[in-house]
Amino acid sequence: MAPILDDAPARRGGLTIADKVVERTAGQVLKDLPGVGGTSSGLFGIGASSSLDTRPSVDVTLSGRSCTLAVQLGLAYPTPIVEATEHVRSTLSHEVERLTGVTVRQVDISVRWLAPESSGANRGRNRLQ
Repeated sequence: MAPILDDAPARRGGLTIADKVVERTAGQVLKDLPGVGGTSSGLFGIGASSSLDTRPSVDVTLSGRSCTLAVQLGLAYPTPIVEATEHVRSTLSHEVERLTGVTVRQVDISVRWLAPESSGANRGRNRLQ
């Protein structure tokens, strides 16, 4: 029996990126930035702790091949907050687009806490007396 030939062009499959993939990718990009941290969740919010070693929280709203990111993070103190958040925004947009192929339309950043430097010449200098 002769093979049946199909004259129709071959169709390529599609690629779907889940919002969790974008969320975890963004979280890892943020975790790798120096001076940026997050809050670990405790049981029902009890025992939650903030640390520069914790991955910041990212919520993703994915629409087709573009997304909006809402980030909750903490910063090392002293840090110029406006400059730090602009750096976070541009780095996060670039890296998420590069790693996932999803266009980042908007990044909303909420700075939830500041962590004072715990070592060096500034130790204790910023305390109120």
